[in-house]
Amino acid sequence: MNAVLIVIVQWVVVTHGANGWLLFAVLGVPALLASYTLTKALTVTTYEPRGRGGDRK
Repeated sequence: MNAVLIVIVQWVVVTHGANGWLLFAVLGVPALLASYTLTKALTVTTYEPRGRGGDRK
C-alpha cells in the first residue's frame, strides 16, 4: 500500500511539471531509503563471541 502511495505521488509531481527541488525530493528520497534498506539487508555481519578467558592457554 505504501508503494502505491509513493508511485501515485511521484506520478502526479512528474506529470504536472513541478520545480526541480520538488522533483528531486519526490524521486530522490524514496531512492535513498531503498538503497539504505538494500545495503543493510545485503551486508553480511557476523558476531563471534570470545570464549571464556580469552585466548589464554
